Amino acid sequence: MVRIVLLVVFLVIASDIQGRVQEKRIIHGTEAKPGAWPWVVLLQIKSQGKTSNCGGTILSKTWIMTAAHCFKSKPAASDILVAGAQNIKVHEESQQRITAKRYVVNPGYNPPAKEADIALIELSTPLKFNKRVEQARIQAKDEYPSLEKTCFIAGWGRTSVDPIVRPDTLQEAQLPILPERLAFEEFIYAGFKDGDTKPNACYGDSGGPLMCKTTFLRRWVVQGPISHSSVGDCMYDTAVIPVAKYLSWVKQFVKDLKTQN
Repeated sequence: MVRIVLLVVFLVIASDIQGRVQEKRIIHGTEAKPGAWPWVVLLQIKSQGKTSNCGGTILSKTWIMTAAHCFKSKPAASDILVAGAQNIKVHEESQQRITAKRYVVNPGYNPPAKEADIALIELSTPLKFNKRVEQARIQAKDEYPSLEKTCFIAGWGRTSVDPIVRPDTLQEAQLPILPERLAFEEFIYAGFKDGDTKPNACYGDSGGPLMCKTTFLRRWVVQGPISHSSVGDCMYDTAVIPVAKYLSWVKQFVKDLKTQN
C-alpha cells in the first residue's frame, strides 16, 4: 500500500513538472519580471489604417534603435512608442507613451538581402529615466559574440503562429549564440532550429534587442536589433543586425550613447 501511495505521489509531481515545462516552451519563452529589461520598448506603427508592432531599444532620452523593415511608409504622428511597459493592454503607471518625431533608416538598408536592417527613431519629447525606463548599453567592438555568452531576447511578439497568439505581457527567452556563418557576415545568429518546442523570436519581436551579459562586470549589453528568422516561419534561428558595424552612423544622430567595448 505504501508503495502504491508513493507511486501515485511521484506521478502527480512528475505530471505537474512536465506541464510547467511545456508551458514555458512557447516561441518566446516566459513572461519577464516587471522592470527586468528597462531599455526594451514597444513601437505601435500605423500604416494604411492598420497597426503593427515592433520592438526597440532605448539609446538615449530622445532616440530609439529598431529594425528598418518595421517602417513600410513615412512616419505618422499617430505612431506611438511605449516605454516602461509590462502589460501593453493596460495603462500602467510605469508606462511612458510618446509619439515619433522622425525615422532615420540606414542608407545601406537592402530589403531583399535584409542587410543593414537598422533604423533610428527620434522622439517628439524626451523620455524620463527611472527604474523602469533606462538607457541601454550598446556593443561597440565589432566582433562576433562568444558562443559561451548568456544572451536573451525580449518582446511582445507572437507566442504562437497557428493559431496566432499575441501576449499582453513582455516575454523573454534565453537564446544560445550560434557559430558565425562566413557567407552571412551581416548578421549575428542566435536561437534554435526547432521553433515548435524551443524559444525563438517571432512576428512583433523585430527591432527588439539581443542582449548578452559581459563576463567580468556582468552587465547586459545590446548586440543589435532583431531582423528576421533566418529560415522559415518563426521555426528557426534568429538573425540579428550587429549594431557595432553601424556605430559610426548611429553616433551621427545619438550623441550620448552608452557603449561597451
